[in-house]
Amino acid sequence: MTYFKGEADKEYNLESMRAYVRHKQEIDKLLEKLVAPYLAKGSPKVLDAACGVGHLVYHLAPQFPRAHFTGIDETPYLIEEAKKINASAPNAQFLVGDIYRLKKTHPKKFDIAMCWKTLSWISHYEEAMRGIVAATKSHIFTNSLFYDGDIDYEIKVREYTKEAGKDDFNVYFNIYSLPRFKRFVQELGAKKITEYDFEIGIDLPRSNINYMGTYTIKLESGKRMQMSGAVPMPWKILHIEL
Repeated sequence: MTYFKGEADKEYNLESMRAYVRHKQEIDKLLEKLVAPYLAKGSPKVLDAACGVGHLVYHLAPQFPRAHFTGIDETPYLIEEAKKINASAPNAQFLVGDIYRLKKTHPKKFDIAMCWKTLSWISHYEEAMRGIVAATKSHIFTNSLFYDGDIDYEIKVREYTKEAGKDDFNVYFNIYSLPRFKRFVQELGAKKITEYDFEIGIDLPRSNINYMGTYTIKLESGKRMQMSGAVPMPWKILHIEL
């Protein structure tokens, strides 16, 4: 399953990620608030697993010059873009790498790890989390789409408008059982897991209905629910302490 294939999909994906650099997302602001106290202590080594174009590092590295950030992503052209975007950050580096292999390539190298807007978009989370836990000493901050009950939802999406969607399904939008996820990371050695609901406080308009772009709808309670295409996005942020 491939999210993009060919030059048109590549440029669409790059531009979507560049938008996170130009305008800090509401959920990224919450992450920044949660991780800031730990980035400010000493000179931590920080992993951004599946970093994309490095938008998190772009916003965080200048604020915490004593922290050293390493972004890892398996897609070479995303790493190339991340290096360009963060060219003025002396405390950041970006590497092509596989987060599933972090146990072998970076065992217990990082004090803090972030894995952001990734887990629901891969086939399942187990191997990714094994790698991230193996590479991290103290704190992991991650988010995903979660359900409070004992049910996992595997949601496959086929965007026919994209090159990658012409032949097959091209991306996951999985929603995972939060209790099962927490039990899993506890088995990996997590000592404490703190969860945070994310409720977006602004309206996001719906744009092209042929793409999975994010928008909001108003619920009867007056709260907003993020949607992507026809898929609800019940975000939670987790702080995992090792």
